[in-house]
Amino acid sequence: MVSSIYDHVAKCRPEDFSEDDKKKKPLEPRTISNSYRKFVIPLSTDIEKQKEYLSAMGNVRIGKILEDLDHMAVHVAYIHNSENGSLDGPMTLPRTIVTASVKRIDFHKEDINSSRDIIIDGQVTYAGTSSMQISIRLFQNDENGNLVHILKADFIMVSRDPLNGKKKIRVHGLVAKTPDEAETINQAKEHFKTMNNKNDRDPTNEEFRLIHDMYSKLIGRNMVNDIPVLTNTEMWMHKTKLSVTEICFPEYQNMYGKIFGGFLMRKALELAYTNAKLYCKGRVAIRSMDHIEFAKAVEIGHVLHFDSFVTYTDGKYIQVKVAASVSDQNKLPELAKMNNPTLGQEARVNTNVFNFTMESVENPNVLTVVPKHYVHATTYLEGRRLLNNTVKRIVN
Repeated sequence: MVSSIYDHVAKCRPEDFSEDDKKKKPLEPRTISNSYRKFVIPLSTDIEKQKEYLSAMGNVRIGKILEDLDHMAVHVAYIHNSENGSLDGPMTLPRTIVTASVKRIDFHKEDINSSRDIIIDGQVTYAGTSSMQISIRLFQNDENGNLVHILKADFIMVSRDPLNGKKKIRVHGLVAKTPDEAETINQAKEHFKTMNNKNDRDPTNEEFRLIHDMYSKLIGRNMVNDIPVLTNTEMWMHKTKLSVTEICFPEYQNMYGKIFGGFLMRKALELAYTNAKLYCKGRVAIRSMDHIEFAKAVEIGHVLHFDSFVTYTDGKYIQVKVAASVSDQNKLPELAKMNNPTLGQEARVNTNVFNFTMESVENPNVLTVVPKHYVHATTYLEGRRLLNNTVKRIVN
């Protein structure tokens, strides 16, 4: 899958297309089935592949699956925009396709068997002017040979000019052949309309009241002064911080010379999983990933920081947020203009945000996380929204 994408991109000659072509060349709409592709990860027969995917618990590493999902999304997006519906053919316009965000990944089953084949399929389910939604599913046979649905993911991909990464390049539209396809396209279209609406992220009056009542309760426990007091069933959010730092080596680069998005998702997941496991002092299962944003490209040589916090808890569920940022000691003056320098001689630029919903397998009532500062209060409310939405989907 990966090699075919590299070959397809390498064949593209941007200089063969005029600016008029980029703006006016007719791009006929495609159907959802045109881009449908399916691959098998041969864990049942490939011992080396088994070792590559094996986790410490003896099942499949979810982080490796995230890398496969990202590869699949790019593959399907290029298929949708190829001349003959195959990566063997040329592109209809010169383009670079990258992951802009991941709308959601819902896990229906976390314990993936490491000795059985994994089936991954995907297709374009929405196409705008220069952006697309790629929907991907994962399956595996159980011990009785029945096909089990493991997860569903929705990736948002964008098309850019290879000669100018800030310039949009049009993509082929999408037409429905059935009522179900029409509904799928319309749902994705509505999401695209609202996903950049900042007003939807502002706290509501109900949420302001929630924070007010929370602090009133905390302060009310202290009869001497107005200092909030926690019980032994609560923990301050800032105390849950867990971080890791990586050097970005060339082995993690994609075809464009940037750090591969799947690698970033894997590292963020592994940190979030560790944080949740330490928080509840037991085994956890991942239930969902939401609102994953790729704001800036990560370059080779950057020092990459991942900072995680537990942002909300409810019963056995734990919401974890991971923020990624980069330091480049060779570009400190440039970085300092883009973001305030942190301590020492370091400057950071935010690159990615990841949100994970975890479930404690052994503890039905984990500690209640409590925000101490205003910035943590807004993070708390965001985590509350995400966790509640995930739990609703699980229940339904």
